[in-house]
Amino acid sequence: MMEEGKKRQPRIPLTPEEVAELVEIKKIRAFNKLQRFKSSRIYKVLNCFNVLCFFIFCELIISFYGPCHYQIHYTKNVLVSFSDKKDENGKRRISDIVIIDVQDKTYKLMVNEFIETPLKYTAFKVGKDYLLQREIKAFVNTSENYYRIQKASPILFLSVFLGIFSLIFFSYNLNQNIHSLGAISIINAITIMAFLGIS
Repeated sequence: MMEEGKKRQPRIPLTPEEVAELVEIKKIRAFNKLQRFKSSRIYKVLNCFNVLCFFIFCELIISFYGPCHYQIHYTKNVLVSFSDKKDENGKRRISDIVIIDVQDKTYKLMVNEFIETPLKYTAFKVGKDYLLQREIKAFVNTSENYYRIQKASPILFLSVFLGIFSLIFFSYNLNQNIHSLGAISIINAITIMAFLGIS
């Protein structure tokens, strides 16, 4: 006859007191782990970096909608694209203006308004943010409104997106996890480097 295999002994369930004790031990371990991580250098450096990035994103948005650093340039050539829409006088709406300045730098302004075409060899102002010195908007002499420079579109979009994302990130304390903190730090670092690379 074959020997019968040893049967596994039935598992004895834990008492409610033992379960509560295990839960308490896990909470204490998690708390101690979090305190060790919070006191580490990497936690402080990455959080400071992410807060700095958040303020850079906010500064870019504020510079677009509010005050910024202006420089005066002069037009060498002006190319205008019109849309199909016309006003009551039959004047067509300008969709965008490409301005080449006297230093041969090109600016494409997203207009989408009924304005007069800027003349050659006239002044126009280009607005930069204060921190990164990125050109984000421009004024032409035929309008009182400012217009977004097309190259600034990804900068402004990412600033709004990552600014909101950072608020959510910090409000839910995701910066207290090494993996999520590392991920947002890498995203912010790549974004800032990309901003600096856009000329």
